[in-house]
Amino acid sequence: MRGRAAALTGAVAIVAVLAGVLWYANRPAPSPARAGDCITAPSGGSFKAVGCTKGGAAFKVAAVLDSGDSNGCDAYPATVMAVVDKNRTKTLCLDSTK
Repeated sequence: MRGRAAALTGAVAIVAVLAGVLWYANRPAPSPARAGDCITAPSGGSFKAVGCTKGGAAFKVAAVLDSGDSNGCDAYPATVMAVVDKNRTKTLCLDSTK
């Protein structure tokens, strides 16, 4: 009977570790951009934060929304583009830097 209990405990522990690894690998990452930051034009599907006075600054982040709904950017009238992350958990509302 002890052998079965030990095997069951080991199996539960393995499943718990695997579940933890899967959660960690698939959790949404925080947005690297914050409101007021300037970013480059998208390259390969990602943006890079740069100084607002740098020549590569293409957009200024007006807001970072905690939803994958780009309609929330309607509250920011100067928004020229809304970008939703691939997990649909964040939306960047982007203004022109000019």
